[in-house]
Amino acid sequence: MRPPRRARPGPASASSTWARKTLPSSVSGWMRQAVSTSEAWPRGIIAAGLCLTLAACSRGPAPRIEEFHIFGSLAEVEIRGAPPEQAQAAMADVSALLVRREGEWHAWQDSDVTRINAAFKAGLAAPAPASVIDLVERSKPLSEASEGLFDPAVGGLVAAWGFHTSTYPVLTPPPSKDTLEQWRRQRPHIADVQVRGDQLKSDNPRVQLDFGAIAEGAATREILALLAGHGVQHALVTLGGDVVALGDGDGKPWQVALRDPFGGILGGVALNGGEALFSTGNYSKFRDSPSGTRWSHILDPRTGHPARGAAAVVVLHTDPMLADSGATALFVAGPAGFERLVRRMGLACAMMVTEENEMLVTLAMRKRLELLREPVPLGQPLDLGPGCVLP
Repeated sequence: MRPPRRARPGPASASSTWARKTLPSSVSGWMRQAVSTSEAWPRGIIAAGLCLTLAACSRGPAPRIEEFHIFGSLAEVEIRGAPPEQAQAAMADVSALLVRREGEWHAWQDSDVTRINAAFKAGLAAPAPASVIDLVERSKPLSEASEGLFDPAVGGLVAAWGFHTSTYPVLTPPPSKDTLEQWRRQRPHIADVQVRGDQLKSDNPRVQLDFGAIAEGAATREILALLAGHGVQHALVTLGGDVVALGDGDGKPWQVALRDPFGGILGGVALNGGEALFSTGNYSKFRDSPSGTRWSHILDPRTGHPARGAAAVVVLHTDPMLADSGATALFVAGPAGFERLVRRMGLACAMMVTEENEMLVTLAMRKRLELLREPVPLGQPLDLGPGCVLP
């Protein structure tokens, strides 16, 4: 990564107000704690409560917070305002759901997806659980809207770059030029996957499913529905660092901090119930290039190489699956494709920080951000609509 361009401080009033809301003692102390915690969260968003002591400021029963591990990442569910028995039952069902989904969706450990991929490689059809078929069917229009920049059929490319792992940075050799050229000639697309009842089939043996850029969005959507089914009214779900809100945090919006790709905390967003905040960046899952630059785990399906240009992308939306896939697509598009893609995918609330420490942002997203520091603006904020709460 090149040295960042000089940044100017963010608006003093907005930054200091947000800091007072979220920092227990001091900006520097809380930032150290948040950055340390976020190392286990690949997408780099850290949820932060509004009160020094949760039990002291909560309505009704004390908050219940539980952690889960899924897809090699840390998931956290925080329930507020629910009786202990209700919260306990909801957490048990969340745990069972995540265990099921990991057994169905995991891209490289034994799962329904790895079994389906083996069948594709052999030119065979394979039975698929309903959740995998749903991911395929939801991914197709999202991939088309993203101009193919989001494509969960490129799991073979992800494996070739060594990113089917939970250990970073990746130290294995990168794929050869011949390997990448052969992959590009037979480039797979999610559109190659055919749904036949309860079976999946692909005529392109290069198709290898990897739902890493949409699975967290799908899982958080299911978790929110499950919690609501238990009568839970207020909860914050963090999965792999991505955050989805149900209700509010003790009568106020949930405060969520954004990781700075150049170190520390970039700023924060007040998240309302029903909103999802998804980000992706080059700061956790990566490998070093021979020249010493950082190669992100996010690959460009057009070239077969790691995407370049963006350092971090944040998308806010009411649809977690659109926010998840949209963040990946924008990262691949880079600065040159930012405006075209946010318009094409309908992402009225989006931000990109480039490798040069420049910022592209939509107007609605800029109004929601409270920055501790402000990257160099790259043009004026894009006006794509009146706000972030979208139909």
